[in-house]
Amino acid sequence: MYLMDKKSLDRPPSPALLMLAFLSLAGAEWRPASASLEETRLRLVAAHPHQPRRLLTASDQALYASEDGGQSWSVCLRAPHAARFTSLALDPLNIHRLAAATTNGLYLSTNGGRRWQRVFRGPGGQSQCQVALFHPARRDELLAGTAAGLFVSRDGGRSWGQTGGLPAQRSILALAISPRAATRLYVLTDSGLVVSEDETHLRWKQLGTIPQRSPASEESPEDAEEAPQEPEAALAPAFTSLSVDPRDPQRLYAGTPEGLWFSTDGGMAWRAANRVGVGSAAIQHLLLQAHSPTSVYVATADGIARYRPESEQWDTVTAGLPTLRAWHLASTGTYLLAATDAGLYQLDLAQEQLDQGSWPEARDLLNDFPQEPTISQTQQAAIAYADVASEKIARWRRQAALRALLPTVSLGYNRDQDTYIASSVTTTGTRVFQTDDPSNGTDLRVGWDLGDLIWNGDQTSIDVRSRLMVQLRDDVLDDVTRAYFERRRIEVALLTDPPSDPKAQVDQELRLQELTARLDALTGGWFSEHINGGGMHGTRQ
Repeated sequence: MYLMDKKSLDRPPSPALLMLAFLSLAGAEWRPASASLEETRLRLVAAHPHQPRRLLTASDQALYASEDGGQSWSVCLRAPHAARFTSLALDPLNIHRLAAATTNGLYLSTNGGRRWQRVFRGPGGQSQCQVALFHPARRDELLAGTAAGLFVSRDGGRSWGQTGGLPAQRSILALAISPRAATRLYVLTDSGLVVSEDETHLRWKQLGTIPQRSPASEESPEDAEEAPQEPEAALAPAFTSLSVDPRDPQRLYAGTPEGLWFSTDGGMAWRAANRVGVGSAAIQHLLLQAHSPTSVYVATADGIARYRPESEQWDTVTAGLPTLRAWHLASTGTYLLAATDAGLYQLDLAQEQLDQGSWPEARDLLNDFPQEPTISQTQQAAIAYADVASEKIARWRRQAALRALLPTVSLGYNRDQDTYIASSVTTTGTRVFQTDDPSNGTDLRVGWDLGDLIWNGDQTSIDVRSRLMVQLRDDVLDDVTRAYFERRRIEVALLTDPPSDPKAQVDQELRLQELTARLDALTGGWFSEHINGGGMHGTRQ
């Protein structure tokens, strides 16, 4: 059996090592990711969508940052006196911009967490910032949900304005934006769920409320008949968290104190998921993971559970957790992170999915590498690195055509001096004398060769160079395509049919690293920089 040391467990495993772990009898287990922290009661966790080794986690009073996937942590911000952290956000369009919401305002860092500035603190209840969100498609747009309404900044936090059309007295509990419909902003308030579909966030639409579960589902029919009837508003359970399916913008999931609910029509009508297999109905936080198929992970007081919408089944995911009370979840794409009363823990999502028997279809498997660049992105990076873009040839031709409009200019300067000899006769004799007459001159000549408007001799040179460039670009794209898909075939083989011989496994791993290095050479190191997290989807050198 191949054993991995502690250092190997702390970093994302390569595909071969992941499959070796799977072939061993040990299943997916939670492993500590905050061993270097003295504080263990953690309430929040966040991972950057494009730099998954950049993590944030927070207790009530302290915010910690890690740049190495949780191996080491440092305090980057402490909450002001009597305040606590309520939400963390990382800008998907700028890896250096971080936001931390507290009960005493919103703090922003523009240099990766080294320095922080309070950028929002309104009067009264507005200073109680409950959720922060960077817009995933509009640069410099930052949303702050407070106890007294929703505020938006479109200049990176320098100025703020309250959104119109949304009652100011509404307390904002959660914000969500569909990855496939970036103009659709869902806002979860203390009085229900609303949505805005315009970029200015001025028009809002009230969505459906979650109805109270039927008493018959929890009690006997006799007890249900005797139970006193309460007003509908009092019976409706409150939302605690909200998420949009990344593959279907019309499908929403909501966590409530009474369990998981979902909507398939954009939030107008809601249905309750069953409770069979989940310990506690009260959901603290939920997270959607878009592997095949999409799964919903929930954090409760009784641990962490996974809901599979396609089969409507629950599975507990608590192996390795020293405590059952979980507060918040995040994902790096390769790992699931959980902030608990006993610290921060991570779970290998690929191993957990395989343990649950969730083998994807072939099409889903080939598309299920979100942590890696696509072939098109890799080809464009290689073209840019080799400087063989087709636009370069077009630019040459434009410049050659414009040359005829530019004149040839010559500038001349001359300096002459004429000498005159004269004589004069006087009574005392003849006198001869010399005089100098200097003269200066300049000339400027401008000329055009109008024949260049019809044919420029440089075109012949451009044609030759363009043919060579096209040939070079084809060679580069051919090398990238072959290396990319050979690498993908090895990844899929390691997942679906890993070799049982340890030597063959090592050979496959070395070949995978060789192809990764080849793609790095063709893209100037771009490929490895854009493999987010490694694991089953890539090897990080």
